Amino acid sequence: MYFKPLNQFAKGGFVEENQIQENLDFMITSEDEANLDIPTLYNNLANPITLSYVNQNIKSDYTITDTTSPITYDGSLLKKCNIDLASISCKLSFDIYITNNLEEEFKTTVFINIPLESQGKTIYDGNIHVTENCNFAFYRYQ
Repeated sequence: MYFKPLNQFAKGGFVEENQIQENLDFMITSEDEANLDIPTLYNNLANPITLSYVNQNIKSDYTITDTTSPITYDGSLLKKCNIDLASISCKLSFDIYITNNLEEEFKTTVFINIPLESQGKTIYDGNIHVTENCNFAFYRYQ
């Protein structure tokens, strides 16, 4: 998992120093001009938490015989390499801890199934669009 700066969210690639090893701590701000290149949350939570993940070493030493089509690093490449979507499906979960200005501590666990197909389309088509409602309740634990 990687922290992805908000202004880099739609771009490919990962910055190694943004890899999340154990914890990801956010700076909280009420400033209008905040540096979103580092993990920053507005105190009203108006900006999203942007994370990315990478699947590595799915296939090695594979030769693509179709030299007339460009190689694009999206789901269509998986299809060309005969990668079964079931073999790369994944789920992830993580905890979010929030401490408010009264030093009260809250927690929720987020569970995400990474979708590889939706509404008759799959990642083989190059991309899919999925919208999910997230209703995770925070519980006070301290």
